[in-house]
Amino acid sequence: MRKYGLFLAAALLIYASFLTLEKSDHAVSDSQFTEPVLFVHGFKGTARSFNTMIARFEQRGWGERALTMNVTRTGRLLVRESPFSTERPALIQLIMENNRASFEDTSRAVAAAMQVLKKEYGIEHIKVVGHSMGGIVSVKFLQDLYDPALHPAVDQLVTIGSPFNGVAGGRWFTQNEGEAVYDLMPGSPALAQITANHAQFPKETQVLNIAGTGDQVTLLQSALSLNAIVPKDQYQLDILYDTTVDHSGLHETPLVDEKIGAFFHYQ
Repeated sequence: MRKYGLFLAAALLIYASFLTLEKSDHAVSDSQFTEPVLFVHGFKGTARSFNTMIARFEQRGWGERALTMNVTRTGRLLVRESPFSTERPALIQLIMENNRASFEDTSRAVAAAMQVLKKEYGIEHIKVVGHSMGGIVSVKFLQDLYDPALHPAVDQLVTIGSPFNGVAGGRWFTQNEGEAVYDLMPGSPALAQITANHAQFPKETQVLNIAGTGDQVTLLQSALSLNAIVPKDQYQLDILYDTTVDHSGLHETPLVDEKIGAFFHYQ
């Protein structure tokens, strides 16, 4: 009987620990989030996609990692908090486990993360940095899903190498698979819908569009198509004239950091 009692006590302790871990997924933080920045990776992106940029921002004193938000394939949102200084911008990384999902599904994941940031962390205003498809789904979120009652206002958006007119080259499409591959095709219905919904883009969001001459996935013409979606008085373009920096290299180079830092008034 005593052995049974010990077993039951151990089982209850394990169950309580499990509940604590579950609760920590959406733990309400008392921290003050200063000028938060959300980083959204692109097609096939992982934690590595923005890890180095965030580390460089930290080295420059432009902020500290505050949250890492993981969206599982089942749509569950897991949030990990990191100690950070409330005197510096709070850097937040969003990571999708299903990193080949459609624009529709990925933008909904962005919306879910934004809702948690407002409800659980009290964030009312935020900046967003999106690489490649991350820039596209951020725009789609703002057009179709943004609700000021549920989400923080996006004051500034940076798109990096985002193919608003589709990805270049047939080879890329034969080498990749997933719902997003169809969405990223030039002339796809998903891209056409984003262009058609240009009037729904929020009037309070200022945009910096960064494109590179060395990008063989997102050609300049495709990246520059964003100017048909964002109002002229909210739109800035900055081209990186360096043929040695390819598509993935755009979020790995300090040259792009400088452009973002100037836009965010960090320097």
